[in-house]
Amino acid sequence: MTGVAVVTGGASGIGAAVVEGLAKRGFSVVVADVAASPPTDVSSSDSVAALAVRVAAEHGRCDVLVNCAGVVAVGDVLTVSEEDWTRAFDVNVTGVWRTARAFIPLMTGGGAIVNVASAAALRAIPEMPAYVASKAAVVGLTRAMAIDHAPQGIRVNCVCPGLVDTPLARRTQEQRGGEARAAVRNFEPYLVKRTAEAAEIAEAVVLLATNRYATGATLALDGGRSLH
Repeated sequence: MTGVAVVTGGASGIGAAVVEGLAKRGFSVVVADVAASPPTDVSSSDSVAALAVRVAAEHGRCDVLVNCAGVVAVGDVLTVSEEDWTRAFDVNVTGVWRTARAFIPLMTGGGAIVNVASAAALRAIPEMPAYVASKAAVVGLTRAMAIDHAPQGIRVNCVCPGLVDTPLARRTQEQRGGEARAAVRNFEPYLVKRTAEAAEIAEAVVLLATNRYATGATLALDGGRSLH
């Protein structure tokens, strides 16, 4: 066993691929998800605290934390609901803060945190300001955490996926306007003209979790979209 890893949003999509990738590297992986048993909701401090207590009791430590849980809100600033705006930040940003706050004390021998943001944080996409702004905040939070926790031997990095074939991404595209959907179908302005597989993103997450010289990095995995 290489160590103990906790993956939020680990029941599906990118998170599930990360769980598989870490397990192949020998990690004992704890899946934290609203669909897991017992469920974990990163928008609830009590839920996250209960998860940390369970991990401490069962494993005694945490070596890797991957913050992959996330939600999407569709609509520009005039049409997105206040409820959706608030939830996007509560899950995507404050959820990262909650889990880091709960698990850093378990990284007594050092460790690694990988936050999953989005290429939308690097180049905005239409009709999704809540999502764009929340994921941009994750990039900034990652850099701040890397500086603050380096003395404890904790590395903090961030991945920014582009278009990935996941259930959440497919549902999101169905909610967007026709012009936005057409641009995605034509892979505008991607240099790699295809959708990424979740496993391709997971490979990068595992790399950042295990490479001992990587910290404070923001890695775009978006087929070149953010270059334009």
